[in-house]
Amino acid sequence: MSQTSTQHETIPVLIIGGGLVGLSTSLFLSHAGVSSLMIERHPGTAIHPRAMGFSPRTLEMFRTTGVEKAIRKVEPSLAAIDGSTLLVESLVGQVFDNLQEDVSSIFTGPVPGSAIAQDLLEPLLRTRAEQLGGDLRFGNELVACEQDAEGVTATIRERESGRTYTVHAQFLVAADGSNSPLREQFGIGQHGMHGLFHSVSIIFEAELMEIFQKQHAIMCFLANDTVSGAMVPYPGSSARPDLFRLDATYDPEVETLDDYPEERCLALIRAAVGIPDFPVTRIRAVLTYEANALVADSFQQGRVFFVGDAARTQPPSGGLGGNTGIAEAHNLAWKLAAVLHGEAGETLLTTYDSERRTLADYTAEQVALLSQQRQNEGSAGITVDVVSVNSGYRYSAGAIVQEAGDELLPLAQRPEQWRGQSGTYAPYLTFEREGKTVSTLDLFGTHFVLLAGVEGVYWEAAAQHVREALHLSLDVYQIGESAHALLDREHRLCESYGISAGGAVLVRPDGFIAWRSKTGQTSEQAAEQTLTQVLTTILAR
Repeated sequence: MSQTSTQHETIPVLIIGGGLVGLSTSLFLSHAGVSSLMIERHPGTAIHPRAMGFSPRTLEMFRTTGVEKAIRKVEPSLAAIDGSTLLVESLVGQVFDNLQEDVSSIFTGPVPGSAIAQDLLEPLLRTRAEQLGGDLRFGNELVACEQDAEGVTATIRERESGRTYTVHAQFLVAADGSNSPLREQFGIGQHGMHGLFHSVSIIFEAELMEIFQKQHAIMCFLANDTVSGAMVPYPGSSARPDLFRLDATYDPEVETLDDYPEERCLALIRAAVGIPDFPVTRIRAVLTYEANALVADSFQQGRVFFVGDAARTQPPSGGLGGNTGIAEAHNLAWKLAAVLHGEAGETLLTTYDSERRTLADYTAEQVALLSQQRQNEGSAGITVDVVSVNSGYRYSAGAIVQEAGDELLPLAQRPEQWRGQSGTYAPYLTFEREGKTVSTLDLFGTHFVLLAGVEGVYWEAAAQHVREALHLSLDVYQIGESAHALLDREHRLCESYGISAGGAVLVRPDGFIAWRSKTGQTSEQAAEQTLTQVLTTILAR
């Protein structure tokens, strides 16, 4: 029997959905000093592995919040993902083609990526978010929600007790999945491609990792007389054994989940392995899956923002779904923080949609192409570069100040091909200060950062004045020989960021370049005027 409570709570940000992206949103907001309440209807974090394989870019985001060390303690070694994606008759049968060589290269970077699976990652995100002050309530569900010009009012129910209570928030983040009730409530449609393929996903335990390693495979697309689909390993840890997922193609027009009892699932697994009497320890779950490439028509409705699968969903090919959702949360979190801390106008929040939705369309299109080619043609014609899509994209509009000619730049390319253009991710560099090595990863990730060349003599003082005038968290570093300056021994700053020795580059809290001055200024006043104009434009002041 439900109980109505008169309890009313007020919070800056309410997050609906406590999966991978909802947890990441809570974590990033807490790290940025923003109080939030996260609501998740399930009693705990994911019990199935789901997403696996997180890019170096994603681990850089997690590193900033202090959760990376915990991930390294639980993740499988990179040797577990040292393999190729194969097209095979079965795991022990004929190999038809190598669809993607050296998958482990996708995970290399200054901060290596991770092969950790979602069911192992989510508890770590939960713990760290709570350590930073996040209020995470599992077993609670959204009953009703409405918004006005001042904020969002939500009615929440504790599922076990039936008690309901009201939460008032300035902003709401909807991380409520691909079927997002909030997206439907606010009348936001979707565009893209439905039903690229349908699968029955069988998650099971078995002693199968050695076979994958002998084949030097991290994933196999397979086709024989009994089963066609794909098999993926989820390396285990002390928290759980190795798991595997077989995605078997099926037709929802003629079959349902009831047509896949345990004996049939076992037969499909054994046919996929290629060993008729192969022992399966346990079948954990059998689920149906429809692969779509759909993007919401808007990522924002007033004070409500959509992230993760609520914003866009795409096939699992390339392993980009989880990484993309986390990047959406990261992009939104620093902007909410800037507004709530009084450093930016609310118009800044509209740039979440203009930056991420354009990219979502591109990503969904590329992943759908990759998925269709792998499903239908093997390796023929594959032109999708997963590294470029996942880590080499740029923002073509939004909280940036562009230069002439930027409209001609590609939306994505290999990260190392960029040279400090606005909207691109700041290149990784190492410096020396007071005898210690300092990397850009140590400088970026919390505040705006102005990085000036060795001859940019006016930028540091100008930045200090602007910081005080705008009441803005702004760090400034200059290359030089003084005690507190950064020493660029390899002389890479100018080349990597496309500036002269007198130039400067402004990096956002999410590590993306907001603006740059290729050359120096003629006076401190000119530098101050330029920087003031840039920041007031970006922050919608």
